[in-house]
Amino acid sequence: MSLSLIGLFLNWIIELDFKRKWKKIIDRNFLPLVLAGLFLVELFWLPFSEDLVIGLNVLRIKLPLLLLPIIVGSASSFNTKEWRTIISAFFVGLLISTAWVYLVSIDMLPTKKTSGTIRDASIFMSHLRYSALLSLSLFLILFLAKKKWANKIFCLLFGLWLFILIMKFSTLTAVLGLFVALIIGFFIWLTLENSFNKKIISLFFITFFVVAAGYLYAIVNEFYHIKNQERSLKTHSVNGEKYIFDYNNTFTENGYYLWENIAPKELEKEWNKVSQLNFKGKDQKGQKLKATLYRFLTSKGLNKDSLGLSKLTTKEIKLVESGCTSIITYNNFEKRIRSLLYEIEFAKKSTNVNNQTMNQRLVFWQVGKEILFSKPFFGYGPGGVKKEYKKYYSNNKTVLNKDNQLLAHNQFITQFINLGIVGGATWLFLLFYSFIKVNKEILILFISYMSIMFFMFMSDDMLEVQAGVTIFSLFGTMMV
Repeated sequence: MSLSLIGLFLNWIIELDFKRKWKKIIDRNFLPLVLAGLFLVELFWLPFSEDLVIGLNVLRIKLPLLLLPIIVGSASSFNTKEWRTIISAFFVGLLISTAWVYLVSIDMLPTKKTSGTIRDASIFMSHLRYSALLSLSLFLILFLAKKKWANKIFCLLFGLWLFILIMKFSTLTAVLGLFVALIIGFFIWLTLENSFNKKIISLFFITFFVVAAGYLYAIVNEFYHIKNQERSLKTHSVNGEKYIFDYNNTFTENGYYLWENIAPKELEKEWNKVSQLNFKGKDQKGQKLKATLYRFLTSKGLNKDSLGLSKLTTKEIKLVESGCTSIITYNNFEKRIRSLLYEIEFAKKSTNVNNQTMNQRLVFWQVGKEILFSKPFFGYGPGGVKKEYKKYYSNNKTVLNKDNQLLAHNQFITQFINLGIVGGATWLFLLFYSFIKVNKEILILFISYMSIMFFMFMSDDMLEVQAGVTIFSLFGTMMV
């Protein structure tokens, strides 16, 4: 990414002919400069930064926001052949990267990550941003098929391949952005389309949405379904240990109540005989092993005692060690939905939000709000969010463990902390002013881009890393 951006900029300098380039910017109503203003606002706010080294590094990462609008915006419009070359090169690269990522996901190629989850397969960038890139690419290829700018069969097959990978990663932010964009795009298409096959395509999309909604309902219903409404009346295990109960806790696993019939002492003794992983330690995913074991035994309808443990096979012991919490095999999407539901239920009963994706973000956002209100008008300058979060965690008591004391994970909050209300509002105005100028011919594609970017901004510091800012700026600039 760095080399390509440097190459484009050097090419732009060596070309000279700046008079023609300036005229092209004027002809486009200064829109390239307005879009580049997303960077310039942050540059003007640099004096507010308490740490210029951090501020300059942030500006270095965000250079695509300046260079791409100027380079592309001052160039002559691409002709059909040039567009075809650019898009073809992009999809060739995407085909290579997705094939590589898929081979990593099935352990045919190595990965540097060791979380034990599907996230390890995303070796080129964060799984969150890679999923967003796949979602954007899916809409692009559907758009090309709709406009008859590419072979429809190839587009549909490649689109299906991208959809499979998106669901394989099951990054809820990207999936949610994808489905919202599909719904909005579908209604826009309904108002604009007049083709003879409108009814057939409409029926396909409606069926798809109904099936997707039914599938989601089935996952949620299965999570909350109780197989035995009556709580256990047993008081002691067969070896005489008094069971631990929590009748107020209604967590379930595979329809069985989790917090009943727990004999931790005898379970610890017997577990340490059959496994090298300590009962009070962590499983291979970094989760508390005893919690994983409790959930796995519950999913089989077994008591959490020595007798229940004795009914596990060697293979099932290995599953528990690997971090598997249920005897039921769920795909990645079902795991993510169940994990989200588990967090929702957990938040009702505990303030310990550590290692919980959604609940941790709520804490990050609350911290961000307090930091912003401490200096609301002009903010802390570019990169200020990093210093202020670190300072907040040092000076205030928080429910988050040291490893989980992260930044906002919300680009809107990050922008307003860095730029304050004045700079943040200016930044958003420039963004929306640029975007409302997009040609109606690509409205469906652009709305899809906007939907996915909105959800990415809501759940990630999208513009604080090179991959995120490049995806945002490249797609946005090309469409504007």
